[in-house]
Amino acid sequence: MKRMILTIGAREYPARLTMGALLRFKRESGKDAGQMQPDSMEDMLLLIWCCVKSACRAEGIDFEMDFDAFCDSITPTDVEAWNEAMATGQEDKKKAVQEAKQPT
Repeated sequence: MKRMILTIGAREYPARLTMGALLRFKRESGKDAGQMQPDSMEDMLLLIWCCVKSACRAEGIDFEMDFDAFCDSITPTDVEAWNEAMATGQEDKKKAVQEAKQPT
């Protein structure tokens, strides 16, 4: 997934799906991201929070917002943008795999 920026309050924070974010999700929720329920808003928000927290840590950006405060600050528009970025990332991966399989 490409790096995206979420504006929370008056600050911008990076967000991206990384191994660290997936591990953080597992530690926080007790389940792998692949076990997320597709209709679980809590799982989706927790995954996004984990992605922001991990991206900030990797980039040396202070992000001390706890999960509840994050949920109070994020908007449905932010979640839509995240979902679009995730879908685009999946499409890009599929395209790259298909191109790699084509004979040259």
